[in-house]
Amino acid sequence: MCVGFCVCGANSEKGSTSKLEPFLYDKFFEVEEKHWWFKARTEIIFDLLSNRIGLPEGSKILDIGCGTGGPLLRFNSKFDAWGIDISDQAIDYCRKRGLRNVSSCDIQEFVQDHKDFKLVTLLDVIEHVDDDVSFLKHASDALAEDGLVLVTVPAYPFLWSQHDVVNHHKRRYTKRTLTSSMSKAGLDLRYLSHYNTILFPLAVLQRYLEKLSRTNSDSELNIPDGTVNSLFYRIFSSEKSLLKHTVLPFGVSLIAIAGKCAQTNP
Repeated sequence: MCVGFCVCGANSEKGSTSKLEPFLYDKFFEVEEKHWWFKARTEIIFDLLSNRIGLPEGSKILDIGCGTGGPLLRFNSKFDAWGIDISDQAIDYCRKRGLRNVSSCDIQEFVQDHKDFKLVTLLDVIEHVDDDVSFLKHASDALAEDGLVLVTVPAYPFLWSQHDVVNHHKRRYTKRTLTSSMSKAGLDLRYLSHYNTILFPLAVLQRYLEKLSRTNSDSELNIPDGTVNSLFYRIFSSEKSLLKHTVLPFGVSLIAIAGKCAQTNP
C-alpha cells in the first residue's frame, strides 16, 4: 500500500537526462485511469484550471512531458489540449487513448513554432531534469502574453525513497527551492501550496518503514485493494475543495501557478 508518490513521462528536453525505463510507460498506461493517486491528482488539477484559474472552455493548453496521456485525456474534455514528450513510446500510448495533438519532440524545438498557449502544465516533470531553471524558461516561451504555467513536483528531500531512484528523479523540492527555481526562470509566482496533505502522515510512516527494512523495491505503482484504492481516491481528491480557496501547509507534493514576470524598461 502506497500513499504518496509522483510519476511522470519523460521530460521533454533531449540531452538533459535519460528517458524513463520502457517498462514504466507500460505500467503508467495500465494504471493511470485506475490508481487512486493518478485519478485524484488529475481531478485536483482539472478543478484548479476550471475554478481557481478560471480558464475559459476551449483554451489552448500544453502538457509538457505528457507521458502516456492520462491527464491530457481529461484536459481534452474541456480544453484544446496538446502534449509533447521525448519518448516515442509515451506518444504511442497517447494516441492509443485517442489523443491527436501530441508529438515526440523536445521543448526547444516545439516552442520555435508554438507560442500561443494560455496554459502550460509540467506535471511531475522538472524533478527529472538537470537544469530545472533552463527548462522552465523554455516552457514559458510557449505561453501567450497572458499565459500561465502550472507545475507539480514531489516535496521534501527527507521523503526520498527507492521510488525516486527508479523514476530517475534529480531532487525533491521545498517551497523555498521551487520558488527560487521559478523566480530564476523569470516566472512570477501567483499560487503555491502543498497537496496530498491528509495522507501525509501515512506517507512519512511508509518511508520510515522502507528505510528500516532497507528495501530496494518500488511498489508504488501497484494498485491497492479495491476498497483501499477507492478510499484513498476519495480522501486525496477531496483536497480540491480546499485548494480552490486556500493553501495547504504541508503535503507529499507541491503545486504552483505562475505567469511571466512583467518586462520593465531600464
